[in-house]
Amino acid sequence: MILNRTALLAIFLFALIGTIPAQEDKETPTKSLGDLFNKVKEMKVPDSVANLPTQISELKESYVETAKTVEELRSEVEILRSDIYALKRENEELRKAVGVKVKDDNLAALLKPIEISATDLVTRYAEDSADADERYLDKYLKVVGLVAGFKSGTQSIEIFLRAEGQDAEVLCLVHTGADLFVDVLPSQGRLISRNDRRTLLTVGQPVAIIGTCGGAGLNVEILNGRIDGIVEREIKKPQPKN
Repeated sequence: MILNRTALLAIFLFALIGTIPAQEDKETPTKSLGDLFNKVKEMKVPDSVANLPTQISELKESYVETAKTVEELRSEVEILRSDIYALKRENEELRKAVGVKVKDDNLAALLKPIEISATDLVTRYAEDSADADERYLDKYLKVVGLVAGFKSGTQSIEIFLRAEGQDAEVLCLVHTGADLFVDVLPSQGRLISRNDRRTLLTVGQPVAIIGTCGGAGLNVEILNGRIDGIVEREIKKPQPKN
């Protein structure tokens, strides 16, 4: 408990008055209140008490630094937790893609996709959709065909593969990003690099799309697709020096 100067003055004043003998009151003149206050002013506050404000200030600064460090550590833990969750989710998606639960040492072997042409895939769904689902739904496929067209989205592109003799097509949903840094020009029938605008794929060109079969609607869908043989990573431009 920290005593302020006024409280200290009062305590010392009462202490001094209490030490004056009763006989002195009769035999000697009473000291003035001013003399008592002057004597109290001459007394020094012990260093242990005088340094308390500084010590408290240092403790506050130490607490602030500790709280800041704890918050930084908490942020790093959240980032690591997110990374672990993403890896677990990716692993589950891979397991789902092959259609069965397997041990880790067999996973790589079973990730080899089933290869089929766009025409055969659409034809089998047109003839018997239930049988086609049994064979291909949620399975990992490599669909080969000719590009019929492109559509663009905010974080994905749609590539349509032609199925000969069928009204439907194979619709392949391909996600874009740093590893597939591309744009589509639907009116020109081109898939181009966002780095240097060169053409990567055109309508009528053969291509293989690898992904998970999502079944049939208006078209047979391939989800989470990637273009076999095309990797267009984003090239970071150097920042100008000030």
